[in-house]
Amino acid sequence: MKKVWFKVRYNAAWDDVVSISADSVQDSYSEGETEAVIALPDCYKDSGASPVPLVFSAHGSGGRVCEAEDHAGGTGYAAECTAAGYAVFDIHGTRPDGRSYGNRRYCEAVYNAYRYILANFNVEPGLFVCGASMGGVCALNYVNLYPSTVRVLGLFYPRINLIAADVCGVRVNGSWEAQRKFDGGETIADIISEQFGFPQKRVWDEDRSRGLNPWTNRTLTVGGLRYTFLPCPIKIWHGNHDTTVDYAASTEYIAGVKRAGCYGELRTLEGIKHKHGEVMHKELRLWFDRFRGRLPE
Repeated sequence: MKKVWFKVRYNAAWDDVVSISADSVQDSYSEGETEAVIALPDCYKDSGASPVPLVFSAHGSGGRVCEAEDHAGGTGYAAECTAAGYAVFDIHGTRPDGRSYGNRRYCEAVYNAYRYILANFNVEPGLFVCGASMGGVCALNYVNLYPSTVRVLGLFYPRINLIAADVCGVRVNGSWEAQRKFDGGETIADIISEQFGFPQKRVWDEDRSRGLNPWTNRTLTVGGLRYTFLPCPIKIWHGNHDTTVDYAASTEYIAGVKRAGCYGELRTLEGIKHKHGEVMHKELRLWFDRFRGRLPE
């Protein structure tokens, strides 16, 4: 495996797109930049060989992409895929600590990284997308904003409800309610407020979060039942003893996908908490293989 690092630009003023009454241009562009990395399989060749399939693997909270420290973000989640001939990439994000939580600038940066890779590496178009924990929010938000670029989605114990939600009559807290504090005393609610462009800190803004909270994105609730119209097939791996991200949210999310007539699978790992391992890694690669497509010999 070989890692290649590169920089990605994005519009740091993405959230300027708001509806106001002023008779003047309100949209703007302000350049932002973030690090990205692609892990290339041993079989990869720039030319004279078939292109390899491409995975976007979103790191969770606390993960990062940093060449100077040799941190390759979420590429490790898909190590089995790299060994099987897939290229895998991730980006750092729109904050120095890598905690972007799937905001619109982050999603544009992922898309720009994808376009850069298509132009400069021998890879197939169409992304296989995966993510773990808070990387689940990042992956789902990207899929929903740029659906035409995606083939299939696989998630490990994903955060789906950013804020508390009713799950089959039970209140399930989201990351918004988490009491954990990072350096400087920031909570996840502080970071979400900043990254999503909320006018007030720690005051959830339903309009500004629209399209960024996977629990409500592309979802209708009719007669108390949720219908989620996800634009690609999805499989979730989740341990039923997870005390960090509620397993019930994954169960109901997949149920909503199925109610909408879309394709979804939930792989329950009995007795497993908030962690990934060999079984998930191998099954992720097998899941992706189903959508890889192979030419006749």
